[in-house]
Amino acid sequence: IRSFQVVRGTLIVVVVLVGIVAGRLWRTQRTLTLLDGQEATAERTVQTTTGGVPHYEPIQYRAKDSRPAILEPEFISAAEARLVAGTMGVGVSVNGDSRFYPLFVLQYHQVVNDTCGGKPIVCSC
Repeated sequence: IRSFQVVRGTLIVVVVLVGIVAGRLWRTQRTLTLLDGQEATAERTVQTTTGGVPHYEPIQYRAKDSRPAILEPEFISAAEARLVAGTMGVGVSVNGDSRFYPLFVLQYHQVVNDTCGGKPIVCSC
C-alpha cells in the first residue's frame, strides 16, 4: 500500500509539471494573425492605434456635452452630394421623405435632431 501511495504521488507531481511546462510553451508559441495576414505584435498595435506614438498617460476623453448636437441640419440633394463610394451612414425614409446621415458626421456630433416626413426624429451613433 505504501508503494502505491508513492507511485500515485509521483504521478500527480509529474502530471502537474507537464501541465505547467505545456502551458508556458503554448503561451510563448502562440501568435495572433491579423486580417491582413501579418502577425500581431505589441509594436504593431501601438503603431496602428496611436500612429506610432506610444501612450504612457491615460487617454483624455472629451468632456460631457463637448460635442454639439446638430439641431437644425442642412441637406443637399443626392445629385450634389460628393461622397466617396462606400461611405457608410444611416438612411431614414418617412412618408416618402428621405435623409442620409454619414457616419463620419455622426461620430463627431453623435446626435442629429431632425424632421423627416413631417415627424420629429433623432439619429444617433
